Amino acid sequence: MQGMLSRPINILFKNRTCRRSLGILFCVFTLVTAVTPALAQRPYEMIIPIAAGGSMDLISRAVAEALSQELGEPVIPENKVGAGTLIGIRDVAGDKSADGRRLLITGVGYTTLQFKQGGVAFDKNMLKPVFYVGWQPTVLFTRSSIPAKNFDEFLSWAKNQSDGVTFASSGIGSSPHIAAEAFSEATGVKIVHVPMGGSSKFRPALAGGHVDAVFDAPATRELVDSGQLKAFFVGLDHRLPDWPELPASSDVGLGGFMAGTWYGIFVPASTPDEVVEKLNATLNAAIRRPVVQERSRMFGISLAGGSVQDFKAFLQADYEKTAKLIQSRGLVIP
Repeated sequence: MQGMLSRPINILFKNRTCRRSLGILFCVFTLVTAVTPALAQRPYEMIIPIAAGGSMDLISRAVAEALSQELGEPVIPENKVGAGTLIGIRDVAGDKSADGRRLLITGVGYTTLQFKQGGVAFDKNMLKPVFYVGWQPTVLFTRSSIPAKNFDEFLSWAKNQSDGVTFASSGIGSSPHIAAEAFSEATGVKIVHVPMGGSSKFRPALAGGHVDAVFDAPATRELVDSGQLKAFFVGLDHRLPDWPELPASSDVGLGGFMAGTWYGIFVPASTPDEVVEKLNATLNAAIRRPVVQERSRMFGISLAGGSVQDFKAFLQADYEKTAKLIQSRGLVIP
């Protein structure tokens, strides 16, 4: 009997190494199981659908940095460029993840692309609005050789141009283009649209006298200070704090005229509403951080914030306003 009892014990002792290995494997499995969910979470990404270097890119990077500070983990900004912001928009719209970690920051192109010739360029139902970052007004800049010292003189000159006033833009349906069309609608000035593919191209063309005018960001003021351009008003109902001598729309008889672009953040439609609401709350805190406050002042951006519903209401109003302008002007967005 004693020999029979000792046999299993002997087997156990002989297999002590095996038992030790199994114990180690069990601990490793428990550790991996506990850690895997955190490791499996992909990093936050903020898709910027335009080239690096412009005001939209730089404010987007500031928001990404501030959001990273709020979340306590990296938010990686990535430029996905092409087709008038469409490549970047489709990239996020087509993301099937439901984790709220792939964000899109975009602007007026979100609206104008819904009027693309041949049908909408993307299904807006594939995106969920999250947060209204703010509004960046644009200023009416002209070449310095135009014989006008103020807006009234410019308007008189412009109405006497039988061939029209050439307005540059970064492309058909861009915010400078939409602003120029709205200006023509409001004043009766005949315009000739000259799409040029970005501010790096149209600013030198304007300074060189190759085009007459453009609606561009307030940061282009440096070319006014150097005498290369003139500026007549900002497309806002109030003056810019950092440029108080520049008239607002209401100062030049164009009350209610708004020229500029908005910036907002979206996520794929599969993102749960509770994740969207949490992101909204975090972004409201993020835009109060110094990096965003300083960058917004640099580019004349009026920060907005607010709820998801606030942003949805803004988008609907922007859609209706753009639809009316496109119809009345007979615009074609290719």
